[in-house]
Amino acid sequence: MREFICNFVDSKSRDFGLIIATRANYNGKTASKLIWHRTRSNDLKYLLMSIVNRLRRKPNYIIGIFMTGIYIHFPFCIKKCFYCDFYSLEKLDGIDGFIDNLSKEIELRLAKYNRNLEIDSLFFGGGTPSLMKPRHLEKTLNSLDTFLTFAPDCEISLECNPGTIDIEYLAEYKKLGINRLSFGVQSFRDSELKFLERIHSSDEATKAISKAMELGFDNVSLDLIFALPEQTLADWDYSLNKAIELNTNHISAYSLIYEKGTPLYRQWKKGQIAKLEEDKDAELYLHTINKLTTNGYSQYEVSNYAKNNMICRHNMKYWYGDDYIAFGPSAHGKLGKMRYWNYSSLGKYNRLLSGGDLPTAGYEETGQAEELFEVLFLQLRASGIKLDLFENRFGLELKDHLLFAFENKIPDGYYQIEQSLLKLTSKGYCYADEISAEIMNKLEKLI
Repeated sequence: MREFICNFVDSKSRDFGLIIATRANYNGKTASKLIWHRTRSNDLKYLLMSIVNRLRRKPNYIIGIFMTGIYIHFPFCIKKCFYCDFYSLEKLDGIDGFIDNLSKEIELRLAKYNRNLEIDSLFFGGGTPSLMKPRHLEKTLNSLDTFLTFAPDCEISLECNPGTIDIEYLAEYKKLGINRLSFGVQSFRDSELKFLERIHSSDEATKAISKAMELGFDNVSLDLIFALPEQTLADWDYSLNKAIELNTNHISAYSLIYEKGTPLYRQWKKGQIAKLEEDKDAELYLHTINKLTTNGYSQYEVSNYAKNNMICRHNMKYWYGDDYIAFGPSAHGKLGKMRYWNYSSLGKYNRLLSGGDLPTAGYEETGQAEELFEVLFLQLRASGIKLDLFENRFGLELKDHLLFAFENKIPDGYYQIEQSLLKLTSKGYCYADEISAEIMNKLEKLI
């Protein structure tokens, strides 16, 4: 752990350098800081963001102690899924050029640290990072190693599409230092995979995960999606059972979100697809919690479950406001109160870096009100709010108002306080976004 004084340069400079990951892009704006997987309605999203926009103000600079993470966005897919709103391209002939320019971005952003920056998590997301050849991965890791220090226990994750797995590549990935794989399975029912326009079958997913574990990967995660149109409890339970049988130590289970701008969203608006009813969505969600927690998994975030405390260290950085440096088209980053985002265009990304410029599209500084919103929205979705840290950050008076708001506005059974940790119950997780909005409405006038 190192102590940093977060002194940022003026608004005309591109070299403010650091980060957030592009895990939740909301209409291309910096609301992508927030992770929306369980948000049920666009109306609520607009409400949440309107609170942030009303409360923005200039912050004071801060002194913080932290360990940094890194996110790299690999923007290539064989086929883009029709529900996905992350930036990606289906043309694979640009991978070599992208990797070259990625190394340039790494140098431009990190050269000033001269290996004095230590990281404890690195996440390759996309897109489909499992399309990377070992030489691509090796070049990228070497570029990072030139300018920073990897902690001895650094978590290095790579997202995998089961339909792109090359067993020889997996073995090479492991030799290069990848120690965590995250498989985008989404379903173990072939009919649902066809609806989701995935390029793999259930059998291919099972074989890919099994082979990875045989190769010695002992930190493996898989993603599932529920609340598909007309999905029944039996349909969803089938996928959960298959996931449990594979015995990975991490499972993420997300409700299908109709993101604006995606083909899925357009089909829904045209009446070609009907959303699953909200009460059935909630039923599937509660079943997920019960099924996984009774089979050895602990829920540590709204949509994430782990065995043996094998939580995703990198994702925890997003939920608890730690810093992370991001690279690649559309990537967002955070350092202290500064956030930035790259252009969502591979062409522009390549052109700028080829000319020696960073591909930064914009940045902003955040104030105390937005920090409070993020604590409420993100930490309540995760393991909860540590009240002693909350008091140190926002003061005793605001902590007392926080507790008063929960006691008077949130029903019993939806939250609990254990050893100075304010956390939601399984029932409360179902309404995490609504609860966050309700509490923020009560606290905003105090900021």
